[in-house]
Amino acid sequence: SYTGSLEDMEKYLKLGLYIGVNGCSMKTAENCEVVKKIPLDRLMIETDAPWCSIRPTHSSFSHVSTMFKSQFPEKHKPDDGLLVRGRNEPCTPIQVLEAVAKLRGVDINELAAAVHAN
Repeated sequence: SYTGSLEDMEKYLKLGLYIGVNGCSMKTAENCEVVKKIPLDRLMIETDAPWCSIRPTHSSFSHVSTMFKSQFPEKHKPDDGLLVRGRNEPCTPIQVLEAVAKLRGVDINELAAAVHAN
């Protein structure tokens, strides 16, 4: 997951690399500005599960609309349909997709198609 500067990102792009983002990639307003500038044809999203979810303290949190119910680990049952509180899960890329789409001002379906193509 990318959390670096715009200048470093541009160097990576010149090398032909793709840039992957997750919740940790959008912690600060500065991070969000970098994410907005990743070329659509080089953007990937990820979870980094079980880490790096979008937290309420992250700058991008206000752009997330899909919320998941969770339970503390000691109360969690595998078949209860709830996530483990504090743990990022493989189902959460939708939150990253929502945040990136809103930050960039693009349609979420178009963004999903572009990321899928990458």
